[in-house]
Amino acid sequence: MKQLLIFAFLSAMFLGAKAQNQFEAIELQVVDNNAALASMRQSNKAMNLNEDSENRPDGPEVEFEHLWGRGGVTKWSAGVSQSFDWPWTYSSRSKASKARSDARAMMLAMERADVVFKARQLMIEIVGIRLQMEFADSMLSNLERLMNRTRLAVERGQATRLDLSKTRFAILSLRRDRDALSLQLNSSRTELTALNGGKSIDISSLCSYPAATLLDEKSYIEAFDNNPAYAPAMNAQTEAARASAAAEARSSWPGFSIGYRHAFEEQTHFNGLTVGIKLPSFATGNKRKAAEAEIVARSLDMDNYTFSSHARIMADVANARRLAAGLLDYEDAFDSVDYAGILERLYENAQISVIDYITEINYYLDIRRQYLQMQNEYQLTLAALNRYL
Repeated sequence: MKQLLIFAFLSAMFLGAKAQNQFEAIELQVVDNNAALASMRQSNKAMNLNEDSENRPDGPEVEFEHLWGRGGVTKWSAGVSQSFDWPWTYSSRSKASKARSDARAMMLAMERADVVFKARQLMIEIVGIRLQMEFADSMLSNLERLMNRTRLAVERGQATRLDLSKTRFAILSLRRDRDALSLQLNSSRTELTALNGGKSIDISSLCSYPAATLLDEKSYIEAFDNNPAYAPAMNAQTEAARASAAAEARSSWPGFSIGYRHAFEEQTHFNGLTVGIKLPSFATGNKRKAAEAEIVARSLDMDNYTFSSHARIMADVANARRLAAGLLDYEDAFDSVDYAGILERLYENAQISVIDYITEINYYLDIRRQYLQMQNEYQLTLAALNRYL
């Protein structure tokens, strides 16, 4: 018995590890093919290039002037000048641009994590639906055996046609339930295909849940706080807002222009330099205030995101513990007795009628469905928690 338990435990570990690898392989496909992620990558690239180009001085300005006066007198001038902002403004903008680029990269990582989580949810749903379909198939086989025995009993005068009709109705009802599960499976497969950029995915290997362990609240909260795809990604938005505010403050400083000019007037050529200063716009003060308000807004977003995520983690851990305890109760009850087998033997020995058999088997179906649904809910809750690890 001990050796049998050890073998069962090792088999469960092997199947869980194998399922985990299969899940991860599909997740990698989804990340590579997901249209939203591809779009976000290109948008980030475009924004990075735009910000880099904007943080450069404007091109030189070339001017030419030709004037006519009375008596055929003419004069002309030509020049070239270069405008630029206060020198430290460029370094400040560069820092702000890098902070925003880093923030966008971390938000891309957050979006990637969300896509992976959505894919895992769908795959867990697929496994759950398949387990329910397998159970429905086993119960259909059970009822079909019952119908064959009942048909023989009718021929021998030991049962009525009403008993045979009851059996058929039970089979029809269970087949409709199985058809509904088949539609659910197709729907989940379609959603997974859409998440994969419209490319089909082989889900034939998704037959068992991946290996997963429930940890304590502290472990999940620490993982959330340190995983770059979650709390740090939101915090990067606040840091980017601070850097942008600093750059906006520097932008209020004067700009300059310097150039060379050549002029011809009264038969004389003139050469010289031009220097200009660009005074701050009246809108600069409002822009600075807007940038400071953006810091406050992003900081409040960060606080709200952290508080709500911590609360969700605590709720999920409590729910997972409740589900785990409930699953153990179900498993103990199932392991203690072969309910379907006992019913079959009782019917064979004429200790219960067809109606009693069907009533009891329907009761067993409901209980087993509750267990399978609870098992699926537990796996989904674990996936929601373990995504932070």
